[in-house]
Amino acid sequence: MSKKKKVFFSVLFVLLNMFLLVGFIVIRDATLLNDLKKEVANLSKLDVTKDRYNSKIKTRGKYAIVEKAIKTYLDDYAVSLQESLQIVQDPQLTSILSYDNYQKDGPEFTKSIAFLNDKKSSFNQNMDVLLNNLDDKTIRDYIHGYIDDDYYVELYDDLMFSDTMKDDISETKGLLERTKNKVNLVLDTSLEVLNFLVQHKDSWKLEEGEIRFKTNDLYNQYMNYIQLIQS
Repeated sequence: MSKKKKVFFSVLFVLLNMFLLVGFIVIRDATLLNDLKKEVANLSKLDVTKDRYNSKIKTRGKYAIVEKAIKTYLDDYAVSLQESLQIVQDPQLTSILSYDNYQKDGPEFTKSIAFLNDKKSSFNQNMDVLLNNLDDKTIRDYIHGYIDDDYYVELYDDLMFSDTMKDDISETKGLLERTKNKVNLVLDTSLEVLNFLVQHKDSWKLEEGEIRFKTNDLYNQYMNYIQLIQS
């Protein structure tokens, strides 16, 4: 084989390898991108109030970094949200206006009032953090703790602000605001009830499993508070 032919085939071989390598990279990236989109679509089907998002990373390379950032953000958020919502099942809160608690902590209700004030403060702090973490800027900035490559930052933005994810975020915001309002109503009204009982501690007593007042006016005021919580 002549020298020119050897050079020609060598160059051809190098070019062929380059085209194969480029083709492999393009196909690989397209596959990883598709896998990432499918995984995020599956995440959007989960319920932030009861599910976890810390499933196994399905992609590789920088796509895996984006996937991990999304899953970590959503999982951390879900855990914080679920812990904050546990307040509605707190046995100490649900029994704060019970006959047993009136017996145990009345008529001054020092422990109960301190508990409600502490619970109100911590609950509202948690709600404010959760609402702030749903802010667009907070979500966009989160990826920079993982990667700064413009392509992958933009990919993260596209996935986190897809129509489905935006709907989920809006729904979660609504849930948080409704829960915050309802829980604060319960906490504030419970405080008002206990302060009312302290103020009129000589005008009520516990008998036969119920609270009884000396006058109908006091009884009606008390029942108005109770009905407000139950509404």
